[in-house]
Amino acid sequence: MNSLTLGFVYVTGVSWLLCETCVSASNGNWMPLILFTIFFILMFAILGCVKISDRAVEMAGPVFSILTGLGILMYAFASFGDSVVGGLLRVIGAAFMIVLGVLAFSYVKSDSESGAH
Repeated sequence: MNSLTLGFVYVTGVSWLLCETCVSASNGNWMPLILFTIFFILMFAILGCVKISDRAVEMAGPVFSILTGLGILMYAFASFGDSVVGGLLRVIGAAFMIVLGVLAFSYVKSDSESGAH
């Protein structure tokens, strides 16, 4: 996650998922917000607090991006009943996060195979 652009997009995706879980909590369903809080603490514990190799930290960003995209995708499918446009925008955003995670994951893999640091 050395790229500032990837970092910005990861933060944007996590913020989007936080907004979705907060809306669920305001409607009386607190479980997504609790799960998001656990996910968030785990993500930053792995990225910042736990002593792991640089390669593992580089792999964590794309993995969490894919998980964030899957979380947004779950909200997308649930929202199609209320608004088709809102559901489509969520699907597009979720697909972007998942594709970004896959591309970043393959970039990290190709970097480690070539021996570049």
